[in-house]
Amino acid sequence: MTPIHVAFVMEQTLGHVTHFRNLQAVAAEQEQLIPTWLPISFETRGVERFIPVVRSNWSVRASWRARRALDAALAARPHHAVVFHTQVTSLFSAGLMRRIPSIISLDATPINYDSVGHYYGHRPGRGSLLDRQKHRLNREAFQAAAALVGWSEWVRRSLIDDYGIEAARIKVLAPGAAPAYFTIGERRHGVAARSAPPAPSAEPPEGERPVRLLFVGGDFRRKGGPLLLECMRHGLAGRCELHLVTQEPVPPQEHVYVHHGLRPNSEELLHLFAQADVFVLPSRADCLAVALMEAAAAGLPVITTDVGALSEAVWPGQSGLLVRAGDTRALYQAIATLVEDEPLRWRMGRESLALARAKFDARTNNRALLELAAQIASELPAHDQGTGIAAGRQRRVA
Repeated sequence: MTPIHVAFVMEQTLGHVTHFRNLQAVAAEQEQLIPTWLPISFETRGVERFIPVVRSNWSVRASWRARRALDAALAARPHHAVVFHTQVTSLFSAGLMRRIPSIISLDATPINYDSVGHYYGHRPGRGSLLDRQKHRLNREAFQAAAALVGWSEWVRRSLIDDYGIEAARIKVLAPGAAPAYFTIGERRHGVAARSAPPAPSAEPPEGERPVRLLFVGGDFRRKGGPLLLECMRHGLAGRCELHLVTQEPVPPQEHVYVHHGLRPNSEELLHLFAQADVFVLPSRADCLAVALMEAAAAGLPVITTDVGALSEAVWPGQSGLLVRAGDTRALYQAIATLVEDEPLRWRMGRESLALARAKFDARTNNRALLELAAQIASELPAHDQGTGIAAGRQRRVA
């Protein structure tokens, strides 16, 4: 079997770090595709601090770094394909994508992001010269890619409606949850477990302790953490306890436990998922949170908001509850409903696990991404297989 060399240009912000690690784990399980990992960090450093447009604009900074890293990797050896995640790393590589078959994977298009960007501190495009130039570069990159992978239907619709991408060139593949989360969910609900690394049990039983709410969000305010604290202050504290996993400082509060410094897929984080009874993420703005997929895989009922693609991680009324972003009263009522009804929590948690098995298995979805990379590489003309150079032509995604 001829090895296929693929360069993976990977954005290193927020949940994209977890996706990167899960993808690496799946790539290590196979031998045909040989990856070159090119992680693109967010922090401004070196000479970049003195170039205004690079210092202040993440898309420009990420694409500049990505192109430099790619040029070095391609000079070191030929590659058969390139995967860009996300599109912010691809803007200066449209010409390269017309020569080397490429995939752009993304959790939000720029127009998607404009719709939720306020709470990210993002200014939506206002038609300036820079905004028009960025839109042109994004459109050119999307058109140059052999295939596009959207994390959600929300992304797929924007690619078609806002950027004119043919539906046949788009696959929807969420990053999903690592196997250990499914092991937690299968143990919780007595479902036949699949082969997976050991995970903590969900002991002690619910009846012997308070109902535990779990929130996981590095950006505490954007993810709605203050709303949860308000709910706890206004009557929930005596009926349950809240565990917060975040990077930000949180003021002390009765029955609230704050966990800092937990790494993705760590034992400590898995333990919290195993011990939780309800997962709550009342985001004011989001795309598709990896933590929601992990909660579903862990067999937890989910409460979240209908922003971005978050609703795609819930079967409303079956696996969890959706509330309007910023509506503290509705959030309080949704939490109280699940806190007071243990059989409902169990039924919704079981449905969450079924949803995760159908849509959010990181191993299955990342294998599909690797297979897609191998597929577009195999479409090279035979005489170009050694060079990684392809004619600029549109390809359809099987």
